[in-house]
Amino acid sequence: MNLRRYDLNLLVVVDAVLREGSISAAALRLGLTQPAVSQALARARAMFGDPLMVRSGRGLQATPRAIELQAELAALLEQVETLIDGQVFGPAQSRRSFSIAASDLAEMVVMSGAMARLVAEAPLCRFQLWPARHDYGEVIPDVVLMGAAPPEGPWLSCDLYQDRFVMLARRGHQALGGALSAEAFAALPQAMVSPRGDGASGPVDAALSAVGLSRQVHFVTTRFGSLPTILAKSGLVAAVPARFAALPAVMALCARAELPVAVAPFTMRLVWHRTRDSDPAQQWLRERIVASVATEDGRAPAG
Repeated sequence: MNLRRYDLNLLVVVDAVLREGSISAAALRLGLTQPAVSQALARARAMFGDPLMVRSGRGLQATPRAIELQAELAALLEQVETLIDGQVFGPAQSRRSFSIAASDLAEMVVMSGAMARLVAEAPLCRFQLWPARHDYGEVIPDVVLMGAAPPEGPWLSCDLYQDRFVMLARRGHQALGGALSAEAFAALPQAMVSPRGDGASGPVDAALSAVGLSRQVHFVTTRFGSLPTILAKSGLVAAVPARFAALPAVMALCARAELPVAVAPFTMRLVWHRTRDSDPAQQWLRERIVASVATEDGRAPAG
């Protein structure tokens, strides 16, 4: 196939003339002069070997060949536009699968609300939650929900919300009875969530260290989901994100109190690889997650 012999720009002119039925209207539609459209139509006639449009009264009448071309031209130009600009994503009809990497904290705090919106708008799509990891290799999820700084390299991100830490304990725990000093808090038997499972110190430990204290951690888990049950049955306390402590399932078993030390807040972020940035379906996914968080916060999503 040797397309170099043909000026494919002429197809746009032919389509406009067929749609408008006149040279002047086609010129206005295309933003060209009438002589330019007339010259292009003359070249198109030579390319197709057909007059395409013949004068009839005050207007132009399409030849049988032009009538045959009209439907095919419209579909062809639409396909070319889609090829260049990208496929328009229609969530209501799509059967696409999306991958979302998240810790169980992000699943409970972010995705529990976002899924209602996603499923309502895209009832035929599948949303697969992957465990959060620090290195995804060549298998990259569509989006990552993370409460740490985004990775270096070809990654983009937007902030979803900022959260602070509070103390969580079973209902009726003696530590919830009144004002608690930093020394008394540090001395309490504690549980800790360490996503990597290594028990590494976090922002609470940094805050205690700044005032010369360290806490007594007796239990380390990688997940937040089991923590309320463990606290309710063991009598341990834990420092947790305030949004987690406010979840109904958590409040059913535990109560929260302010920490006696100032702990630096953290930011939950939506992160995606640069290769996913311009895909319409990926843009829709990110916009809906952001909008869901903004709605729960009672604020308008960022435009």
